[in-house]
Amino acid sequence: MVPLTHCYPWAGVCREDRRNIMREFVDAGAQHLVLTSSLLGEGLKSTGFLMEFQSDLNEFGLDFADAHALWGTWEDPGMPLERWHETVVLRHRASIRLCAAFGVGTITFHTGNTFNSVFGRQLTLEDYFRMLIRSLEELLPDAEKHGVILALENQWTPLNHSSSLLRVMEYFRSDHLGLCYDSGHGNLTEKGASLPGRSCVPPIWNDLGIPVKWEENLIEKFCPYLVNCHLHDNHGAEDEHNLPGNGNVDWERILQVLKRAPRLQCIQNEAHTRDIGRMCRTFTELTGVSLRK
Repeated sequence: MVPLTHCYPWAGVCREDRRNIMREFVDAGAQHLVLTSSLLGEGLKSTGFLMEFQSDLNEFGLDFADAHALWGTWEDPGMPLERWHETVVLRHRASIRLCAAFGVGTITFHTGNTFNSVFGRQLTLEDYFRMLIRSLEELLPDAEKHGVILALENQWTPLNHSSSLLRVMEYFRSDHLGLCYDSGHGNLTEKGASLPGRSCVPPIWNDLGIPVKWEENLIEKFCPYLVNCHLHDNHGAEDEHNLPGNGNVDWERILQVLKRAPRLQCIQNEAHTRDIGRMCRTFTELTGVSLRK
């Protein structure tokens, strides 16, 4: 059985409430949680925080099974400003070490935004791509040393279009690099063309001054490289992170592809809801039989 992991917004949750939430996960039959970007951020400030967190996990019989890297305009490996490049990479290197310390086998990265309006530079997509390659060249030795797979996630920016991500896979051909399919983001990039004026996709492409390249057969293209996936639903226009069934994601198609993905390590529930019992039941029913290996 491919492990099912659960993402939860732990930021700002006190220890007492955190333990109560863990108890809810256990009562709902969950075993695996995500080492989230916010937890990694806290861990980079205080290793003791994560040691305490893992102590609580151990008490409840839970564990971390996968991770999400630090992310955002200034955190992603494609961030193009030379002045801050070394700092960005160092923080990711430390995160990879934390993943290894907690037995996490995959860490998912956003490649980066292409906001010329924010970075104050007239950059091309190729400029951003070169920085992404450079960052991965610096991070992959750490991944190999610590036995962690770096997974690049599809979003809806030019730098994480399938054409860019598959080009990265071809460039490195590394067992420590793979892809993470995000069902919600995939739905936006495949269905947004039919929702003019409503889709959240065009503005970020417009910022770079290039037309949108809408996706087709995205998960099928990703299949040979998939090591993780983030599952949630939407209606094709906004990144809603709904529970499966509250949107128009084609779940039958996705599950059939995941079933034959040769490198799949785990799948992740990335729906945004505080109803832990309902969330766990929904994902157990969705994935329980379909993803047996």
